[in-house]
Amino acid sequence: MAEAITIFYGAATRDGAQAIELRAGRPLRLSDGFYPFAEPPDLIRLDTTAARLDFLREHLQSLCDLWAKPPRQFLDAYFAWISAALASEPVRSDLTAVGGGLFAPADWSFAALRPLPSALLPAGDGAVRTDFTFWTGAGFVAIELPGEPRVTRRDELARLAAAGVTVIELAPADLAAAAALAVRLPPACRDFWRGLKLPPSPFGARDLAIEPAR
Repeated sequence: MAEAITIFYGAATRDGAQAIELRAGRPLRLSDGFYPFAEPPDLIRLDTTAARLDFLREHLQSLCDLWAKPPRQFLDAYFAWISAALASEPVRSDLTAVGGGLFAPADWSFAALRPLPSALLPAGDGAVRTDFTFWTGAGFVAIELPGEPRVTRRDELARLAAAGVTVIELAPADLAAAAALAVRLPPACRDFWRGLKLPPSPFGARDLAIEPAR
């Protein structure tokens, strides 16, 4: 693929969607802005990693269909899994040792890959809407949530697969708990902390700058 690609997310069509630029070799993480926050977060109130993760989860949920339950279930399970993964052994011991013990394992939470709701991915001559998309730096992972199967949707998923997108179709049981979701995620999503020397954050001054309306 090209060195950089722009995709749209957060809406069923490009009208009203958010644009984000992705780069080859660089996974899109929770730490990577820009986020289309309605207003900058209150970092004095959000003074813990858990509170900031909840803030990001709720923001991503605000970009989903208001009446659709599975996207919210997916985000609940995904963010719960991030915390559980970093609290498990031997991950906890390994991360505590990084940086001479200056960082808590939870500080690495924002290294997790960032799920983009309703992302539009290039497929053939057009684009296909996904329920969620991850960018691993090497390719796209599309998450298909439980719903009414339709012939046209099967065709769309086949187009995504033909375009080189990894398509993961989830069942209701996969959204019931963090542990259930974890086994369905590919290694690029599960081992998100590996290879990083410092824990990243999306709450720096540059990341929180509000972009002008497009």
